[in-house]
Amino acid sequence: MTTLRALFYEIVASKKGVRPSFEPAHAVKLLLILYEREPIGRNTLSKMLSLSITSVRTLIRRMKEWELISVDTVGGCYLTNKGREVVSKILSIVPRICDISRIIGEDLRLAKYAWASVIKQGVALIEKIGIVNVRDSVVAHGSKASLIIFASNEHTYIPPDYSFNETKYSSLRRLKELLAPGNGDAIIVSFSEDPIRAEKALLNTIIDLFLDFK
Repeated sequence: MTTLRALFYEIVASKKGVRPSFEPAHAVKLLLILYEREPIGRNTLSKMLSLSITSVRTLIRRMKEWELISVDTVGGCYLTNKGREVVSKILSIVPRICDISRIIGEDLRLAKYAWASVIKQGVALIEKIGIVNVRDSVVAHGSKASLIIFASNEHTYIPPDYSFNETKYSSLRRLKELLAPGNGDAIIVSFSEDPIRAEKALLNTIIDLFLDFK
């Protein structure tokens, strides 16, 4: 059985030497959109994914081939049982992904737009991967900058300095209230001057580093 990471890269692989305009992040976002709101037509998905109708049609066809989604000629796209299983696996590791551009303040803002995700038990995972490696991955995928945040029972803080917590940075307090990380969870923040790039860089990093399981 293929890993989730391999699955999403296979979905967006070049065919006959032609590289599609969509990335693994688009495939994951499509599944998450349908999980929250289905069925949805191609025109709406085109706007939500910031892809052309042609690209959305191709992405849908490929995801149908992997039996992740089905298409109703009247209602639009919806998840199959297999698609729901994949989403459940993603959410077991990454329960929350959201735009925090209006939440994060000037005390921690590194660009105009910011997207964040909670990684369940991410402290141990990121310490194994390396904080610098995670930040570098987000930037390599197109963000301007990245911030890694750890959560404990007592504080939400910026490693490795435990004193850089919500008592010093009000943005950390607001993020803690919004994202509700548990003890041992981590938060990854992706910054960009373009909101689409901020979200896409975050999703691609999640796929590369945290979805390498079956």
